[in-house]
Amino acid sequence: MHWSKKSAGDHRERQKREQHAIDQNHPSTVENLHNHFLYSIQVSFVFSQAIKNRGSISLLVGAAFPLGKFSGTDLYDKSSGFANTGESVYASYSKLLSKNWGISVDILAQRNPLNTGAFENKFSQLKIYQGFSLGSDPNNPPPAAYSIYPNWKFEKKAWLYGAFFVGVNGRFAIGDSKKIDLVLKAMPGIVYAKSPELKGSSFTDTATAVIIQSKSSGFGFIYSISGGLNYHLTRSLFLSSDVKYVGTNQITFKDIKATLTTTKGSYNSQGYSIQQSVTTVDSKQIISSINLSVGVGIKL
Repeated sequence: MHWSKKSAGDHRERQKREQHAIDQNHPSTVENLHNHFLYSIQVSFVFSQAIKNRGSISLLVGAAFPLGKFSGTDLYDKSSGFANTGESVYASYSKLLSKNWGISVDILAQRNPLNTGAFENKFSQLKIYQGFSLGSDPNNPPPAAYSIYPNWKFEKKAWLYGAFFVGVNGRFAIGDSKKIDLVLKAMPGIVYAKSPELKGSSFTDTATAVIIQSKSSGFGFIYSISGGLNYHLTRSLFLSSDVKYVGTNQITFKDIKATLTTTKGSYNSQGYSIQQSVTTVDSKQIISSINLSVGVGIKL
């Protein structure tokens, strides 16, 4: 077959166009490697960002200072808790959802011992009338005869509660070094609390008095507002401190039984007498405190 020069030129031009189209549809090995490299970088960046935002956990311990009625020591006020300074420990998980704001989940355990010194002082001055009337109502005066039992001693017992919180937190860097963060939290939750058992006694040569009050428990609502600082030691490790206000609603403690037993005179002697009074009531208590805590945290 005979080919003209023009036909041969057209054929070569067509082959070049076809080869160019193939090259466009099938990149070279170098280009493939380049594309895979860029894709790997993008995936790694997204993955690292996800890991970076996995949040942090921290554990703090400190002192719990009771406030208001919880620390009250009025025997005639049923809402007085006679709570003393105690201890608290809480674990917290926090995660930022934006630059400065996120969510927190906290678990708190707290113990406030009874103010036994206040109980001993109050009971040692208490006028216990016949029939165990305390004589607190001036419009209904008790019988004239009463006894004062001195030198009361009470066993060491404590208020206990555990709480679960879910709320919001704000985190704001302080200074250019970004080593210190201001952390703010507002958190509602639920609480399970146990009132303390009460055991006290007074003994002399001629008289004795013993009071026993049962413990009880109840559920309630709780909230906390706190502010603190995080100091970053490394990329993943930080020190933490905060000041927290904690308060509950009026928690009901059901079926608290109190037994008061008194004696007068020497046993088996003339004029010896013994009396006992038993009462069962529901009690209500608001628990509130200021907690100062320090601890350590880890970024996940």
